[in-house]
This record gives sequence, C-alpha cells and structure tokens, in this order.
Amino acid sequence: MNNPKPVIIFDVNETLMDMAPLKNKINALLGSSEGFRIWFGMLLQYSLVDNCSNNYHDFTAIADATLQMAAKALNAEVAPAQRKEALQTIKELSAYDDVPEGLQLLKDNGFRLATLTNSPAATLNAQLKHAGLTHFFEATLSIDSIKQYKPAVETYRWAAEQLSIKISEAILVAAHGWDVAGALQAGMKAAFIERKGQSLYPLSAEPSFTAKDIAALAKQLIVQYK
Repeated sequence: MNNPKPVIIFDVNETLMDMAPLKNKINALLGSSEGFRIWFGMLLQYSLVDNCSNNYHDFTAIADATLQMAAKALNAEVAPAQRKEALQTIKELSAYDDVPEGLQLLKDNGFRLATLTNSPAATLNAQLKHAGLTHFFEATLSIDSIKQYKPAVETYRWAAEQLSIKISEAILVAAHGWDVAGALQAGMKAAFIERKGQSLYPLSAEPSFTAKDIAALAKQLIVQYK
C-alpha cells in the first residue's frame, strides 16, 4: 500500500527566494554590514508584537516602520523614498538555483504544493511571478487573510483548513528555526532547509526532515512517500 503523500507547504523568503540583493541594499542603506540582520530581527519581533497585542499591520508596513527604527539605532539618515525603494527589492528576488528542480520533482511525483508566508498577497504574487514559480503551487497562502503572523499556531491550522486537509497531513518547509518550531507546535510535520546562516531552535522538537536545499529535500520525500 502506498504511503499517502502529504501536502508540502513552503515558506517563501530565504526558503525559496535568495534574499542576497535585499540584504546588500539594506546594508548599504544603513551603512552597516549588520544592517539587514538588525532590521530583519526587528521585523519579525514587531510582527509578533501585533500578534500579542491583538493589532494588525501588514508585513510591508511593519517592514517600513522597523527600517526606520533600525536606521535610528545605527545613526543612519534614511529618507522615506529610500526606504520604499529598498523594500521594493523583495518583489524582484530570484529563486535559489535548487528551487525549480526541487519543486518540479515534487510535482512530477504527485505532491500537492502550496506557500504560506508572512508577506501580503500582492507581494507574494509578485515574488512568485518574478521568479517564475507561480505554476508550481495550487494555493498561495498569505497570513494577510487571517491576520496572525507565523509562528502563531493558529496560522498553520488555518493553512491546513484552506487546503482541506488535517494538519498532520502537511509538511511545512522553511529555512527558519522559528517557523519550523511553530509548525511542529501546531501539529504539522516540518522540514528544515539548511540555508547559510540559519539554524534550528534548540528548545523545539526536531523536524521530520532536514536537507541542504529544496532539491535534496524533494529526493528524500519521494523515497519516504513511495
């Protein structure tokens, strides 16, 4: 009897998309090699402030607000137009080289594919179109619909509902330890992609799968779910 295939749900930024152009732009704008790391950490932190305070601003608004904060922290003079121009880069990213191969392998072997991202739907759709990935996914889910940022457990459960599956029938694929931790806590399986500079959260459960990239993960899943 065949092992039933799970639905594979992908995070987008840093999992599928190479953020290097955005990192370089933010570092240059803030005049620091640590600029992107500081800003992105703030972006995630203040998205969770919205979750915890029963408030909601979309990810683009929080990105702009935290870029202002990062500039102040680093004593950088950054005009609103400069922030806007830099943040537009997120819509113009390329996929990592391993991504099209991995997604095609999964599609060819009968896996259902979807995305789940903190970015607004308009940003997500622009990203996938620019990177030539739209056709791989049956659903492109954004937390903008539920207004709860990952890693809130409600968000992963909502995603499973949208796909008409039990949460245990999905695998969340992400390059972030916090995203993997949230999915596991919600009852999903999870796969960690070992992108450069990323690590798992040591206090969370171990993911079901770990792979160096999407193509390598696809090969694991094809063997696992023959």
